[in-house]
Amino acid sequence: MSTEKEQMKDSSSPEEILDGVGPSKLLDLLVGKQAQFYTLWGVYTAVQFTAGGFGSKDLSAGVAYAVIAGVWAFNFGHLGFVLSCARQISTLQQALRYRLAGNTAEYTKIARTAIDNMDEAAFFWRFYAIKTDRSKYIVNTLTHFFIDSCASLVLLIRAGIVHIS
Repeated sequence: MSTEKEQMKDSSSPEEILDGVGPSKLLDLLVGKQAQFYTLWGVYTAVQFTAGGFGSKDLSAGVAYAVIAGVWAFNFGHLGFVLSCARQISTLQQALRYRLAGNTAEYTKIARTAIDNMDEAAFFWRFYAIKTDRSKYIVNTLTHFFIDSCASLVLLIRAGIVHIS
């Protein structure tokens, strides 16, 4: 049997629930999301170094191209995770700012946005339509593609497909 308190909690409006989320909870969410963001980059870096060092000089062109195709499929998916995480961090930061300033209306609005956009990932090009924090998406994307290209080039050099004198 549910208690009266549990029944009241279940009948709360979304605004009442969000209003009960204090700055300490928002800060916990933000720190956790930032840890996830850095972990995503750490795993990505390990994958790129592994791809660049794959095989040996005797690596066939077919195997090298297959590895590159697989790594780039990972790269595109991973970039979607990174940009989604960056968007979530920005939204949580904005919600925390509104909450600390006592701006309940804007806090409720942005907190609902944060909840609505807690998806795991999306196609990376989708983030460029977002008007705010566009520079974060561009910097993350350029960094990602630069590292991707370097790792692919190293693999092609190791396979003897590309020669640099």
